[in-house]
Amino acid sequence: MFRRRLRMVALVFVACFVLSRFSLAGDGTPPAAGALPAAPAAPTDAPAAGEPTPEGEEKVYETPEKVAIGVHLNDIQSIDLKTHSYAMDFYVWFRWQNPDLDPASSMEIANPIEQWGLMVTPLYEEAEKLEDGTLYQVLRIQGTFSKKLPLYNYPFDRQTLAIIFEDAVHDSTGVVYVPDSTEPSMNPSLQLPGYRVSSPRFNVDGFHYNTGFGDPRTAADTTYSRATLEVPISRPPIAYATKLFLPVLCVVLCATLMFLLSPSMVDSRVDVGITSLLTIVALQMTYSSDLPDVGYLMLMDKVYLLAYGFVIAGLGVVVHTTGMAEAGVMERALRLHKRSLAVLSVGWTVAMVMLVRAAMQEG
Repeated sequence: MFRRRLRMVALVFVACFVLSRFSLAGDGTPPAAGALPAAPAAPTDAPAAGEPTPEGEEKVYETPEKVAIGVHLNDIQSIDLKTHSYAMDFYVWFRWQNPDLDPASSMEIANPIEQWGLMVTPLYEEAEKLEDGTLYQVLRIQGTFSKKLPLYNYPFDRQTLAIIFEDAVHDSTGVVYVPDSTEPSMNPSLQLPGYRVSSPRFNVDGFHYNTGFGDPRTAADTTYSRATLEVPISRPPIAYATKLFLPVLCVVLCATLMFLLSPSMVDSRVDVGITSLLTIVALQMTYSSDLPDVGYLMLMDKVYLLAYGFVIAGLGVVVHTTGMAEAGVMERALRLHKRSLAVLSVGWTVAMVMLVRAAMQEG
């Protein structure tokens, strides 16, 4: 009995061994000696070329990464011509694909006047993922910015305030800004006292640095993608012309009394001329106190130079006609008075009109 059971166990063991050898061959026949096992057949559900990659494989993103950027101007608090600076409040948003990038945190403002005073507040703690798979972040930025403001035609100058955005980490081979599809928007209730604010503009281009910033891994000539928000502003011409030109005009009109008084009234005529001259000096010092020191003549400087020339020429006529009156040729002195008044008045008026007209055209 025991031998029969032992024989049955041995038969079962041999049968299992034979079946296992057949399953390794794969075709029901034992493999030849030294032959390698057949390669497993390709799974029938493998994706074809061009189909989306299976879940779990790393997605390949476009290089350079195109980052959509847009801006909404909320407010312009102030402008300081003396320091060429302006305080602004605005929103800037980004949309991109690659989760390994964060253009909202690597963006920097290229023209702040006070880096420590720049307030950057993200609206989301982390970038939001939109339905189309793109990432989205919004920053609110408040601060004071700087741009050299040309004042050749002050007060008829037209200025452009600018905010410059640039990626501080990636050059144009890694990140490229593209304007958002919507145009730059502006708060409809925005007001800037003393100025007219026009519709903002937004453009993107590359900015070239001719240095590698000391990094041996970086090329000596590097280009970074740069986006610029531009806000055109101008002054109301009639209001500023009245404020700045009217005092000068009044002084020049008072200075003409030098020609209307009798040549014999020497002291009175000289007093009128000297007083007019000092008044013009005081007016010029007052207007220039809020303007920067520049190396060129502004329109108002030229206006004051014309006023100086009128008064000084008038004093010269006074001195000359006084000598003529003392010499007994009073009639000739009176005629010279009238001619000088006409010539100087017409010359000053024509020069003023030409200066103002050219300034308003150039802006």
